Amino acid sequence: MNSVTIRFLETYEHLKKTKIVKNPTAFAEKLNVSTSLITEICKKRTNAGITPIQNLVQQFNDIDANWLLTGRGSMLKTQNTESENDLNFKELAEARLEIIEMKNDKIATLTKEIKQLKASKK
Repeated sequence: MNSVTIRFLETYEHLKKTKIVKNPTAFAEKLNVSTSLITEICKKRTNAGITPIQNLVQQFNDIDANWLLTGRGSMLKTQNTESENDLNFKELAEARLEIIEMKNDKIATLTKEIKQLKASKK
């Protein structure tokens, strides 16, 4: 059995574990292939061919095709790469600073208005 087929089966196990598919029949239906093909792959009698692999990647967007074909990376695509996370953190930090500046400006304005009101009552 080739390494792509091993990763294909790992993906199937993950989909079963997360209850996305129940059994080989449901998996075959999702991939638009015969149940007997999936059964043969699961029993390690045949390798996964291009059709089930291609349909798996098309049907399940969170599965990383690069990992499935090469073994590099992880099975599931990550939502954000590290550089995107760093960018999001920087954007959040900048937004927080802007909010703090706006708050301080509002406090200064209100303090000035209070002083003016107190001075006008004297």
